[in-house]
Amino acid sequence: MPLRPTHAVVDLDALGRNWRHLAGRLPEGVGILPVVKADAYGHGARPVARRLVEEGAAMLAVAVVEEGMELRGAAIATPVLVMGWIGPNQLDALVIHGLTPNAHSPEQLKELIDFAEAKDVTLPVHLKLDTGMTRLGILPDQLRDTIDLLRQAKKRIFLEGVFQNFASADEAASAQTAQQSRTFAEMLAAIRAAGHAPTTIHTDNSAAMLSGPSSTSKNGLFETSHVRPGLALYARVPGFPFSESLADVMSFVSVVDQVKRVPAGTRIGYGGTFVCRRETTVAVVPAGYADGVPRSLSEKGQVLVRGRRCPIAGRISMDLTAVDATDLPEPPRRGDPVAFFGAQGGVRLGVEEAAEAAGTVPWEILCGVGPRVPRIILRGGIPVETHSKFL
Repeated sequence: MPLRPTHAVVDLDALGRNWRHLAGRLPEGVGILPVVKADAYGHGARPVARRLVEEGAAMLAVAVVEEGMELRGAAIATPVLVMGWIGPNQLDALVIHGLTPNAHSPEQLKELIDFAEAKDVTLPVHLKLDTGMTRLGILPDQLRDTIDLLRQAKKRIFLEGVFQNFASADEAASAQTAQQSRTFAEMLAAIRAAGHAPTTIHTDNSAAMLSGPSSTSKNGLFETSHVRPGLALYARVPGFPFSESLADVMSFVSVVDQVKRVPAGTRIGYGGTFVCRRETTVAVVPAGYADGVPRSLSEKGQVLVRGRRCPIAGRISMDLTAVDATDLPEPPRRGDPVAFFGAQGGVRLGVEEAAEAAGTVPWEILCGVGPRVPRIILRGGIPVETHSKFL
């Protein structure tokens, strides 16, 4: 079935280049554990995961069991770490699909132990520590009880990895990252002193990784085995100069549907909040907040039309966005390409720019590209797959 022209283009070769750029910054012996949760940040988990495995990923990270099952359904056999919620009713599926669980609280660890004993299996586990993020994770004062549980279950639980997440690695002036590193080092030392020898130690997210070559290993507190980038695989990370060399993996595009010339004083969109100050050329684009154009970009964001930036005019609606195209050398025509983020005619409009205008972060913009937007997957500059709920 022919699809409407609003779509996302995902360039797997750009993804591969980003992988190699990031890998080139790492000390010898430190690997990349790529994060492909949230449908690989909206890019398509299956094609992205396949390409990352080709590039050398020895393990993939997801947030929930269902995401790991999706990868297994795509015949991806690489180990998959589930970093978030795992309920007791999901443990059968987790084992059937060969997924690696995290343990982030004594209660949840006890659920894993009880299941492993009942099923007579041994589970590899990554212990998640809370060193200051105050989300999921074992707190320092819970570590002794956790180690006791691990000792009692040593035939059922194999402690393969230990990890945590930095809260403020993107803030150079913050002392929190150094404090979290110290706390992590102390907790890891206690785990090792109890006789455990986890081989996969991962703490650095994209920001921590870009702040220097493996920020957690260079401080001498402990040795990290992997970094765990998410956004840096897919796009530039605001605030980091090295990030400028990273490629945009996704472009979000549409076309002009209708063009109209209206007099000064004309109101555009719901509420009539945009009032034309001059005779205005309005280009209406068939994409709105149901597709992932944030409503917060209303009268703040820009798009590319004919290789030039044009401001969004009026409130973004569910299915449509109006653009002020008055300053183009020639009026646009129905069918002219439009980019909400990406490149056109040698001009780049980055997802980080769209996020800043929307008052949010690039992660949210990428993940917000909606399910009714087809993903066209490129390899070697040629479309090789199209993912759409309508096909």
